[in-house]
Amino acid sequence: MNTAGTFSESWLAQREQADHDARAMAPLHAASDWLATRGSHVPWQLLDLGSGSGANVRYLAPRLPGTQHWCLVDHDDSLLDHAVGRCQSLRDNAGAPIHVTTQQRDLHALEASWFTGIDLVTASALCDLVSADWVEALADACAAQGAAALITLSVDGEIHFQADNVAVNDAEDAWLFALLAAHQRRDKGLGPALGTTAPQTLIEAFTARGFHLVDAESPWRLTPAQRPLALSLIDGWANAAREQAPHDRQRIERWWQHRREALERGRLDLYVGHRDLFAAPGPAHASR
Repeated sequence: MNTAGTFSESWLAQREQADHDARAMAPLHAASDWLATRGSHVPWQLLDLGSGSGANVRYLAPRLPGTQHWCLVDHDDSLLDHAVGRCQSLRDNAGAPIHVTTQQRDLHALEASWFTGIDLVTASALCDLVSADWVEALADACAAQGAAALITLSVDGEIHFQADNVAVNDAEDAWLFALLAAHQRRDKGLGPALGTTAPQTLIEAFTARGFHLVDAESPWRLTPAQRPLALSLIDGWANAAREQAPHDRQRIERWWQHRREALERGRLDLYVGHRDLFAAPGPAHASR
């Protein structure tokens, strides 16, 4: 990812399996059950925000019930083209084909028209990049349409290296991760980013509008099988730290070399915390 919040196709591909492995089942099952209770409303209209190459849809479509009409929204046309190519053959959990369309949109300002007739809004690894105002607008739009939301893989700030499943962070890790958290709150093109406060901000926004919530941890647990992703992560974290504290470059370099070597040699695993949230509208907003 660059500092403007644009993700490369290679990065999205590299993280896709880790994302899928991390998903929490309780919010997913709650979303599936919620759709199933709306049986007379099929086909479902599903809106995926910040779709990228479509990994979220590839995970969700086979696990959700009913006829599904997906609209994938992203600012990057080339990623959306890639998403259509990889998603158009998907089937729902009963084996029926899904329908996929795309909209190339700037996500900076959500528009009410995007949500018209939508049953379920989804987003993955997006809401830590947006602002508090953006989340408020999302919750307002869902409430106005009586739409539910399934927001997954929002970073929560729980990061640690592990050896034999025991956390081994030291003072240098704590210092580096504090720099990273500060960098994550920089504007990524969608307002001052929420970073690690995203999960709580989402909970507060939807709770204030009477939504019923199912919230669960969805961490990456990066063992040797995911070593390339772990190495890419700490390379990116070191770059972010250099931007955040350029005067501490030598200290950052020492941290980076020390932890990268430990990962390369298989001495450490990496835990990166996220949270998944399902929000269902209360009776006052269940309009469709």
